[in-house]
Amino acid sequence: MKWFGLLYLMVIAVMVMSPVAMVEAAKAPASADAVKIKPDIAISELKINRVSVVPSGHNVLVNVTVINPVRNTATGPFKVKVEWTSDPTRGYNLLGTGGVTGLSYDMASAAIRNRKTLSFSHQVPTGESYKYRVTADYLNQVDEADETNNISSAGYTTLSFP
Repeated sequence: MKWFGLLYLMVIAVMVMSPVAMVEAAKAPASADAVKIKPDIAISELKINRVSVVPSGHNVLVNVTVINPVRNTATGPFKVKVEWTSDPTRGYNLLGTGGVTGLSYDMASAAIRNRKTLSFSHQVPTGESYKYRVTADYLNQVDEADETNNISSAGYTTLSFP
C-alpha cells in the first residue's frame, strides 16, 4: 500500500510537470543547423472596379492586395508593379508602381499586418479590352519561400454603344 501511494504521487507529478517541460523545450533556442522559415509574398486579390463613366471611356481603379501567409515571418520592403496592354503579344505598358514597407505575420502580436492593398487609377477607352498584369516584389528584394506566386492578371472591357 505504501508503494502504491508513492507510485500514485509520481504519476501526478509527471502529469503536472510534462506541460511545463514542453513549454521550456519550446523556449529553447534553435540549433544553428535549424532551417529558417522564409516569408512569402503572394497576390491574394486583383480587382478592377469602374469608378465613373466619361464620354471617352471608363475610369477604373485597379486594387491589388498582397499578403504574407507564412506565420511568424516578416518581409522587408518591396515594390509592386502594375502594367496594362490591349494586346499581350505586343507587350505591356507601365501603369505604376507602389511600395510596401513590409508584411508581418506575428502570431504573438495583437495586430497582424500581413496584408496591404494598393490602388492604381486608369482610363479604359470605350470599346476597348485591357489586360492588367501585377507583379509583386518585381525587384526581388525579399528572399521568399515561394517565388512563383508573385504575378497575377485580370481583364477589363468597356462596351461601345451604337
